[in-house]
Amino acid sequence: MLISGKSSKKVNVFIIAAIVLLVIMPKPVSAMGNCGYEGGISSGGSQNQTIVSLEYQEVCVLSGKPFILKGELSIRTTNRTNSIRKTYTYNLENLSMNATLKRTVVLETTTTEKSNGQAIEDTVLAAKPSEVVRIGDKTYTLKSHDMSISALVDKKPAIRYSAGNLWGKKTYQVSNGSSSGTVTVELIGNLYSYDQYWSTTETGIINYIVQSEEIKGDTTDRWGGTGTVTLCASSTKQMKYVENLPDQISFEGGYVETVYNNSILEYDFKMPEFDAEGISTDRIIGIKDTIKMESFPVQKRLPAPNLAHLRGHWAENDIKALFSLEVFSGDPASFNPAQYISRQEFVAALEKAAKEVADETANTRTSITSRNKTREEKVESPFIDVMPGNPYFESIIKAYKRGLVNGKGYDVFAPEDFVSLADAITMFIRAVGLEIMAPNPGAVTLFKDNDRIPAYARNAVYIAQRIGLVQGDDRGYIHAEEYITKDKAAALINRFINYMRTGIQEDYRERIIDF
Repeated sequence: MLISGKSSKKVNVFIIAAIVLLVIMPKPVSAMGNCGYEGGISSGGSQNQTIVSLEYQEVCVLSGKPFILKGELSIRTTNRTNSIRKTYTYNLENLSMNATLKRTVVLETTTTEKSNGQAIEDTVLAAKPSEVVRIGDKTYTLKSHDMSISALVDKKPAIRYSAGNLWGKKTYQVSNGSSSGTVTVELIGNLYSYDQYWSTTETGIINYIVQSEEIKGDTTDRWGGTGTVTLCASSTKQMKYVENLPDQISFEGGYVETVYNNSILEYDFKMPEFDAEGISTDRIIGIKDTIKMESFPVQKRLPAPNLAHLRGHWAENDIKALFSLEVFSGDPASFNPAQYISRQEFVAALEKAAKEVADETANTRTSITSRNKTREEKVESPFIDVMPGNPYFESIIKAYKRGLVNGKGYDVFAPEDFVSLADAITMFIRAVGLEIMAPNPGAVTLFKDNDRIPAYARNAVYIAQRIGLVQGDDRGYIHAEEYITKDKAAALINRFINYMRTGIQEDYRERIIDF
């Protein structure tokens, strides 16, 4: 059983470490806002750079006739003492509409950590924005801009979730040689995202209210419209096995990891129809469209393990994939798939598969010290049976600190004990933090041997079945109490990785947009 109490007794291990940089680690900041907050999408790409330039598209509604503007979005990130500041610079056009847009917006995000481990991110305008839109002979100049964005961020061992709300209001001055007036655009939206190593997804539903008043000679033309823009931007790491064409080569083939960035935008507006003179009528028409963007895939070759002794084995591809990803370590040639996997082996593999979420460099400070200076770095082991000489020591300590695994009580980890299917599933669900999906007071699974599932794992098994992580045998039994062999562990971990790649992504995309 994995879940138990822990005593206060600690085993202290001291390691002498060379210190070159002293880094105060940042507070986590979610991926929200990587496309800005103007109802647009980008081609995606690395967000770990100080300055990034992206292909970008958004819908323009100022004229009452929605159309797409395309161009470049540049994002400059500046780390401040207690916040992150991002400067968004847009340079867009639509040649067929004789339209251009130039915009600069500076947003500052402050993170407030809560006692339950969650955090609130509040984003506000940090400087007066500038925006000029030209459509034909009309110029729309931004005169006022109010914006408020707040998001709840919940970081779990292997993933960070975020749900936010957006409100914004812009007023433009409209002018040309023969008319003048104003256009007001109000935005109200809900934003959802998650960040993790294998995939990220950001979705949003933004409702628009557009109001225009324009004086054209002796006529005042007033019109209004409404609409919805639905957004989804995602990045996924996929793997594909490539066979070598030459026979005379030292390895048969290997996996290629490819990063795909995809974005989709759907808009649906109800706007007035305009007559030949450009005056609005009482007739309301629907205008909708869908646009998609993707960046050039980035590929990386992975190590090719020698697993000739497993050729034809039912779990060969799973085992090969995990060795290629370096989730499994050691000599591949000595891997015995029929051997039961120990707790230390399974936890070490899971710690690598359920990678920790990378934080943006908010609230970061570094100070350079002498290259030769050393200090005593204190590393605490919470277990009396996990010592530095253990080859899995580092992985076990990391997994424990991240909340992936607990001990068995009395400061005991029991590294040599075997892992049951119930244990493995409990750790998977803890990694993604989806315990809330279990019904209250207790879950009842659809497996025929539901009563044999250990009580501590029943909720986790229920959730794992619901999200597609596990399924029973041909007779409807899961055998949760049985120990798992290394081949079955490989299949389970690889299925977990695939869930992190596409399973959770499908839930976010399909609930928001028909991707």
